Amino acid sequence: MEETFVQYKKTGYLSYDFKLFHLKDTVEKEYDYHYHDFDKVIFFINGRVNYMIEGKNYELNPYDIVFVNRNEIHKPVVDFSVSYERYVIYISPEFLEQYRTDEYGLRSCFEKAKKEKSNVIQVSAIRNTKLMKKLRELEEAFYQKEYAAALYEKVLFLQFMIELNRACLEDKVSYNHSAVYNQKIVTILEYINAHLYEELSIDGIASAFFLSKYHMMRQFKEETGYTMHQYITEKRILAARDMILNGVPATKAGFECGFKDYSTFLRAFKNRIKKNPSEL
Repeated sequence: MEETFVQYKKTGYLSYDFKLFHLKDTVEKEYDYHYHDFDKVIFFINGRVNYMIEGKNYELNPYDIVFVNRNEIHKPVVDFSVSYERYVIYISPEFLEQYRTDEYGLRSCFEKAKKEKSNVIQVSAIRNTKLMKKLRELEEAFYQKEYAAALYEKVLFLQFMIELNRACLEDKVSYNHSAVYNQKIVTILEYINAHLYEELSIDGIASAFFLSKYHMMRQFKEETGYTMHQYITEKRILAARDMILNGVPATKAGFECGFKDYSTFLRAFKNRIKKNPSEL
């Protein structure tokens, strides 16, 4: 099985609550920047890989676990002189939310990683063994379609997520804070995402950060693979889509996400989502 990536597009459409892939690539290929409308966990096994996520460059080590949140722009950079092996799990955030209570939430591992400002963790040896055992059981269940297979897969997946969250919440992990990144660009990315619903202009951002506009734009493209205009538009469309899926009228969602007229919003929405808002 392999994932298919298309430049600057949403990729890996998810029609299940979760999906597991065990991938081992030996043939050279180039991955482009992309995003998903679901969460992704990567259990890295082997290879020479740098993972780029929202302006940060993480050099992966065997048994690193990578959290990629819904709508985060990312890509791996792979040295194919070494086999690139990993488990990849696609997860519907809505599915995990069904299991949130006052006492626990199965997205807590994603939320804590975000709070730590790191997408990559290493778990303790004991937790690593437990997680690998659950992954292998889940992989085996996907291929051995026995009685009540779907239910059994769900049970195994939930057990995996419980173990992963226990590791994160019981401080049995170390967060990778050694990512290479341009601090100014990452700060700008954080600023953009915090102000999507407000007036945003490239001139205004450059002024807020005391930067030359053209120098800032050039660095931004080098670090993220996107022009600033592409990135802002992409993030606003994704935010508007989520609002519409939560019942907000499309016209209101477009205006609240920074589009000054509905026709501009509709054109941008169809260009990126490939559907009209009414078709979601």
